[in-house]
Amino acid sequence: MLQELVEKTVNGCGYDLVDLERAPGGILRVYIDFLPDGSDRGNITVDDCEKVSHQLSHVLMVEDVDYDRLEVSSPGLDRPLKKMQDFIRFAGMEAHVRLRRPVTGMGNRKSFQGILLPPEGDELALEFEGDDRENNSVLHFTIADIDKARLVPQVNFRSRKA
Repeated sequence: MLQELVEKTVNGCGYDLVDLERAPGGILRVYIDFLPDGSDRGNITVDDCEKVSHQLSHVLMVEDVDYDRLEVSSPGLDRPLKKMQDFIRFAGMEAHVRLRRPVTGMGNRKSFQGILLPPEGDELALEFEGDDRENNSVLHFTIADIDKARLVPQVNFRSRKA
């Protein structure tokens, strides 16, 4: 119920709910990103977080949700991937995927890092460097198989000319 309430409010403000977390001490953490509309609006700013925080505070008060502190922030460079829409949106990007169970036939590994391939139906795929280093392998999995999935941060330190 809380997830749907927060997601509806965040979407109504023009943002995407990336994650919702209840932390010790009554902290309610909300991670937001821009809606996947195809435009590149850069990164979430403090103003974006303030806008969502203000609206959420009112909604949570009206709905009598118990929490002590609300924190709204961007998901960071290593953005978690939780929904099918995330895997569609970030196809072609580098990600780290940790599965719930080891994969037989791949050295009983649970952790993989590689390039997300576009989903086909409910099946997700990650192309990663194979054991022989000559050929890449493809891991096929579903959202239910995932323990954690995150984008690998891509930082570009371009030098600025004065």
